Amino acid sequence: MQPFERKLNEMLVEVYHNILRVEEEFLRNNHRLNLTIREMHLIECVGSDRENGKTISEIADYLKVAKPSATVAVSKLEKKGYLQKSGCESDGRVVRVTLTREGRKVFLYHERYHAEMVRELKDEFTEEERDILMRAIDKLNKFFEKSAGAEK
Repeated sequence: MQPFERKLNEMLVEVYHNILRVEEEFLRNNHRLNLTIREMHLIECVGSDRENGKTISEIADYLKVAKPSATVAVSKLEKKGYLQKSGCESDGRVVRVTLTREGRKVFLYHERYHAEMVRELKDEFTEEERDILMRAIDKLNKFFEKSAGAEK
């Protein structure tokens, strides 16, 4: 690897690990949650459509997992009291997953936590730097989406 490539690799790995560490710390510092990062992401997915919830297929697509894996994950969170399943009125074959009252509390708490973190991060950059950062992250994200799609 060239020096730039080596440094870029180090920085990407470091950012990835730091983000994981921040998420893990959030969950660890809130003992009553008893959630993994993956479970929190599932709650985020379902909470992103508070009115209608999500189907198992939508959850599987969001989490990039197979439908049976999504079903197992939903069942675990249903047992923990964060999610509930209900039949769709217009199509009895479809099951909708929504947040319970406890699930909504966790979702909103986590949403506020992220909003505060983003506000603090934003203040570290000038307006010009924010614009550059947004374009760079967008390119980075598109690269990884393309790379992940190529592996399927």
